[in-house]
Amino acid sequence: MCTDGEQAYGSAPRSVAAALQMMAAGLDYLNSPAGAELETAAIGDVLISLGELRAKFTAAHAAFLRRFDAADGHDADGHGNSASWLVARTQMRWKDAKADVRRMRRLSEYRGVSDAMAAGQVSESCGLEIIELARKLPAELRAQTGAILLGAAAAGAALDDLKLIAAAAYEQWRAQHPDPDDDGGFDDRYVAVGTTFGGAGLIRGNLSPECTTAVQAVLEALGKKAGPEDTRTEGQRFHDALQLGWASQPRV
Repeated sequence: MCTDGEQAYGSAPRSVAAALQMMAAGLDYLNSPAGAELETAAIGDVLISLGELRAKFTAAHAAFLRRFDAADGHDADGHGNSASWLVARTQMRWKDAKADVRRMRRLSEYRGVSDAMAAGQVSESCGLEIIELARKLPAELRAQTGAILLGAAAAGAALDDLKLIAAAAYEQWRAQHPDPDDDGGFDDRYVAVGTTFGGAGLIRGNLSPECTTAVQAVLEALGKKAGPEDTRTEGQRFHDALQLGWASQPRV
């Protein structure tokens, strides 16, 4: 095993090599028998810290890969693109290498998310979800809504809450930018509830895109698994979410 920093990490400067050595040493300790001796009560805090480190690692990996890709660093080793270089030099599967490059490009496009991940303000999953939510919005809405989503996530908002915020921003934008060819309605919209023998019901309908987004947000928010003992199917949980949503409404 190499012990010299510059030899162990190729042509990396000594300061960068030292940082990589420190990272490797910390992970080696966590993977050692000493890490396995940690009491169960403390494992939760370790998982929280590892989640923060994962976000920082992803941000760093994307930043270095962005510079490598922009400079065509893969050409020096005879590879036509960064994905093929990753496959050959880092033992990655092709689909994983392409996913890394795609994620790098997403984080390059949304530097605010990348910076928040690097600072440990949002998790990797949360940051990438914010990007996907922002990408579905009109271009003129993405920067402002992305900043709002980042602030909400840093304050502790759950992923379901972020989806609701993005949906609300889109609905507000739609209200301010009506389609000139839109007559103000969705002519084919309808919901029909039928009752079968014994009082069971059957729902049929054709929902507008806005209504579909709202229904999905409610069902996903209220239809989550209650825990590992929850054996309901997704359809059963969504059914129960609909009933729960009705039961929670104020009565007049």
